[in-house]
Amino acid sequence: MTEVTIKAPKISPEEYKKYWGKNVAIYDNKIIAAGENSSEALQKALQKYPKLTPEQIEIDYIQIADLLIF
Repeated sequence: MTEVTIKAPKISPEEYKKYWGKNVAIYDNKIIAAGENSSEALQKALQKYPKLTPEQIEIDYIQIADLLIF
C-alpha cells in the first residue's frame, strides 16, 4: 500500500475572493483553473496543461464565507 500526502494549497485572500463559490483545479499547490463545477474546472485544467493527467489534479470547492480570518 502506498501512502499519499497532500498539502493544502496556500491560497491568498485575493484568490479566495476571486474563486468564491467556484470549483478549482489544483496542481503543485497552485490553482491552475476554475469552473462552475468540478468537471468544468478539470476540463479547463487539462486544456491548459495537456501533459497532466486527471489523477495529478486535485479539485476543491472554494466555500463562500461571510467572514474570513487570516
